Amino acid sequence: MYRILIADPSQYREELAALYKSNGYSVDTCDSAFDAISKLKAYDYDLVVSEAELPGDNAFDLYQYIRDNFPFIPAIMITGKKIDSFFNMIFTRGIGNVLSKPVNQHEMLGLSRKLITKENIFGLQYYLQDVRDLKRIKIIRSTQITAAIEMMIEQIEQWGFSINNKMSFRLIINEMTINAVYHAHGLTAEKLERRPVTLEDGKYVDLFFCRNNASYAVSVTDYSGLLTSSRILESINAAIEQELLIEKSALTGEDIMENISETGRGIDLVRKLSWEYYFIIKKNTRSDVIIIFNDSSGTTGKERTSLKIIEDKSS
Repeated sequence: MYRILIADPSQYREELAALYKSNGYSVDTCDSAFDAISKLKAYDYDLVVSEAELPGDNAFDLYQYIRDNFPFIPAIMITGKKIDSFFNMIFTRGIGNVLSKPVNQHEMLGLSRKLITKENIFGLQYYLQDVRDLKRIKIIRSTQITAAIEMMIEQIEQWGFSINNKMSFRLIINEMTINAVYHAHGLTAEKLERRPVTLEDGKYVDLFFCRNNASYAVSVTDYSGLLTSSRILESINAAIEQELLIEKSALTGEDIMENISETGRGIDLVRKLSWEYYFIIKKNTRSDVIIIFNDSSGTTGKERTSLKIIEDKSS
């Protein structure tokens, strides 16, 4: 039986504890970082779940303690705040998984099991319940991307879904596929120059998409494994900092064009315009960006306070 430690000063910890217990986990709870560290010294845990704001030593100190002393224990941060308001701390401490309160129970349980077991972390079919009609498009040239996205849209609409914002959908999939084709294959200079490319023999990027009764999902998969958790966090942080610069410029009239770049744009679009998303990485092997769209919400443009990076560090 897997054992989970929940650190949360609010009564929400009891709701989370009940969720985990009803799904076969052993659970301990506490309300401060100090108590969490004491329990970590005394017992073996498979996962730590912590509120971002803890009394005494804060959750970031707790995460640093875990990283320094128990780097094999995965952790999930939960928060009721907007993630952008403290993302610099998330970036600095290298925190990969943040979920908003109240959590989506299926999302929380699925993420927890994958972080603990590292089983079935790659593959779109493991992130959507009752998957139907899993389809694949193989990309070997950058000029295939636009047509592939239109093929996806046509099929998704034939399945009976209404894509509320097709422009957002196109932007998300286009940016992530371009990143997989160019950056993941060492072709960053060609991307900056807007040059069409054909990948070397045997190299390709896969686009998978599927559905169930309520949702449709897309994954962008490359097999170079160059994407890293630090790169993901750096990209998001850079995008947030650029937004702050733009807001400041609107107030002061300051010219900030030389400080604005496309760095992190694709990942930031996923973060802001997707309903649910995951970054799954294994160094030098494979990277999946999985994006799930709910039929009732589609690409709404409403940012969810979440971040999910699942990393397989096994050799």
